[in-house]
Order: sequence, then C-alpha cells, then structure tokens
Amino acid sequence: MKIYKHKTVAELEKFYGDLLTNVGHYKSVRDHLRVLASRMWEGVRDQKDAVLNEISNYHWQHLGKSKAALIAEDLSEDDCRQAIANEFGFRRWTEVEHMGSPYNLPFEKAINTMLAGDLTQLKKDVSQDPKLLNYKSSYGHKATLLHYAASNGVELWRQKVPLNLPDIVSYLIEAGANTRAKMKVYGGEYTAAELVPSSAHPINAGIITELRSQFDS
Repeated sequence: MKIYKHKTVAELEKFYGDLLTNVGHYKSVRDHLRVLASRMWEGVRDQKDAVLNEISNYHWQHLGKSKAALIAEDLSEDDCRQAIANEFGFRRWTEVEHMGSPYNLPFEKAINTMLAGDLTQLKKDVSQDPKLLNYKSSYGHKATLLHYAASNGVELWRQKVPLNLPDIVSYLIEAGANTRAKMKVYGGEYTAAELVPSSAHPINAGIITELRSQFDS
C-alpha cells in the first residue's frame, strides 16, 4: 500500500527509529516519553532539521519558529521534555511524570496497522477485540483510531496517509467507531470530522475529498 509521508515525517521516523514503535519495551508511558525526550535532545544538539521542525510544531513557547530562531534560543533538555509533552497531548512535563501506567499495546498496534494501510489485519484485530474501535489513547490528547485517521493534532511521526484511508475510515465507522468522540488538541476538544478539513496531509496525498465524504456520510 502506498503511503504519503511529508518529508519531516519520514525524517523523524528515521531519526527515532524503533524508539517510536517498541512501546512494549517500556514499563510505562512515562518511561517511553523520557527516552524520546532524550533522543530529541540529541537531535537538537546536532541541529537536525526534522527535530527542530518538531519543536516548532508543538512546543507552546516556540510555535512556528524557524530553524535559525530556534538555534538562537539555545534550547535546553527541558525544552525537549516540554516539546514531547505537548506533542503527546500533555500541557507540561509534570503530567508525563504521572503517567506510570503501561501502554494499551493492542491499541498502539492497531494505530500502526491502520497507518500502514493494512485493512485486512485491522479487521482481524477488531474482530478479536471490538473495543479497539473506541479506545482512547493513553496520551494526553485521548485520540481514537478515527482521530489518527484525520492526521491532525496527533504525534507528528504518525501523521501519514495510506491512500486507502477513506476505505479504512468507512470500515471503522460501519463497524461502530464513535464519530462523536473528541480528542484534546489546539486548546479545545474536537471530533475527527472537525479536524479533517484543516489537515494538510490528506490534501497533499490527494484523498481529502474522498476522506471527508466518509465522515459526512
């Protein structure tokens, strides 16, 4: 399945590598995000474009800043912790430090399966665990599978678009995914349908009209 990825998304996947997906290796969400923040700090010190772009997209004090501006800010490791906290839907790092619970591994697997465009496997997973349709993320934003399909407001590395995404969304809704479920992002709470119109990735992938129609049907 062909998958659209913005250059920054692809670079972040390469930079973080297995740290992004091997969540089962960590006892808690907190332990995992600590490792990601440390890796981000390495990227900041090496002035990695994708990492600085990641900070510009999420750190509430540095939103929209250029690479040059961020370098001039002399960012710290605490800034990396704040950026990771914001990217994963938390207001501040102290909230992350309270996340001592383990991941919902079947839900994490389902997200990655969906974003790989593997509808056949996703159907198998949902048939074995129908609750996957309406689980909410362990992260602060509380996104559902439908929110991840909207490719807007969730972790930057997960903002990728398999070209069969409209078919996947159609299946999720028909199978019982709650279209009224809301995630916490951009200072408010939004359904996936409300986030899709402003999502650049489906537009760039050329599927925005078809995707929006699934939420509107």
